[in-house]
Amino acid sequence: MLVIGATGELGAAVARDLVARGIAVRAMTRRVDPLLLAGVDEVVRADLGDPSTLGAAFAGVQRVFLLSSPAADQVALETNAIVAAEIAGVQHVVKVSNLPIAGLDSGLHGNHRAIERRLASSRVASTVLQPSFFASVLLRQIALLRRRRVVLPTGDGRIAWIDPRDIAAVAGEVLASPAPPAGPLRLTGPESLAAAELAVRIGRAAGGEITLVQPDLDKWGADLKSAGMDPWLRESTLHLYAAVTTGALSDVSADVSRVLGRASRPIDDWLHDELVPRLARAE
Repeated sequence: MLVIGATGELGAAVARDLVARGIAVRAMTRRVDPLLLAGVDEVVRADLGDPSTLGAAFAGVQRVFLLSSPAADQVALETNAIVAAEIAGVQHVVKVSNLPIAGLDSGLHGNHRAIERRLASSRVASTVLQPSFFASVLLRQIALLRRRRVVLPTGDGRIAWIDPRDIAAVAGEVLASPAPPAGPLRLTGPESLAAAELAVRIGRAAGGEITLVQPDLDKWGADLKSAGMDPWLRESTLHLYAAVTTGALSDVSADVSRVLGRASRPIDDWLHDELVPRLARAE
């Protein structure tokens, strides 16, 4: 089993899930972090941007977990992985994508739709995972949360936040299954929350009131620019948040339950297990 992106938080969680199932894992990475890669059978250094490095990484592999960082060249990078899988005779690819949003066909969403189309046309079977907002997005605001503030420029739009642990569990189940579902699998949490409701949940978990800040999107975009965010990613982010304000990510899916045989985790579990301990360490 080849796990691409194994040093990232989600890729590492998928690798751990597979190792716990007794499945041999080959971790592909451009850098090696022994702590993240503990327990895997093999580590290969390869780069999706350099197809000449992919042959050895894919050789003899039957199934592949495909995950790459959001970037303007993401289509080219993941297409390189798909071509390498075709050449190596891989049987199945599990790709992490995102939830499609009507009318959002550029930027990161456009990238994922293009990659999904390329996978659909491949002779290699595939399953696409389409998660909603990762709860771990909140970790980017640790400093603000220490000051009892959270910034969510989503208006009254509701989000069915997904615990990344559920994404990893679904990926592991699909990769290990003798008859993996074709997908796409829409991965969401069990409920849809407005920003104000989420702020209350965060405050309850953290033991104090959290002030919700909802800046105008144009102003927020200017702040992201001042902070040095990549222009392509900034535009993608602004378009996404604008769509969220209209309810684009409010639907709740049963696909996590269908694959895992249990309900998806509520946001409260992630806040208690992941956010609160990190807030304590930050202090």
